[in-house]
Amino acid sequence: MDTREEIAAGLREVQQRLAGLTPRITSNLERPLLSGTWTVHDALCHIAADAEAVPNWLRRIGAAVEGGSVRPEGVSGEEFNEQQIEARKSLPVTAVLSEIDARFAADLAAIAALDESLLTREIDYRRGRAPAATMLRFYTGPHNMGHLDDIEQALDA
Repeated sequence: MDTREEIAAGLREVQQRLAGLTPRITSNLERPLLSGTWTVHDALCHIAADAEAVPNWLRRIGAAVEGGSVRPEGVSGEEFNEQQIEARKSLPVTAVLSEIDARFAADLAAIAALDESLLTREIDYRRGRAPAATMLRFYTGPHNMGHLDDIEQALDA
């Protein structure tokens, strides 16, 4: 099982990588990612929307237990992501980065305070059963790293 310490370490790695990429990101916001329709700016806005990982994770667990979804009824994942991006695209990039920083800090504090029984709770996740901590680790670490990979590849192209 993924431990609280491993989850927090993964999130801190995301913070460090984002900080290292920030100067290049801010000067290349409109550069398209190498696949899909998003720009660097879109991907950054998506990271901001998902940076509230612990509260989102808690909602996802509740939805998984109840057999529902965290999205409004009739709204696909792609539509939901686009809505979250559009809500941030008109903001100054400094505001989006500040949102990410504040939410990552809140997530780190929340991770430290999580009840162990919640982390070890078995849930339906990715076509199987897994401890809830596995989902949280994915959304705090690999999910964000995947988007940072996309951003960095676009910046390097």
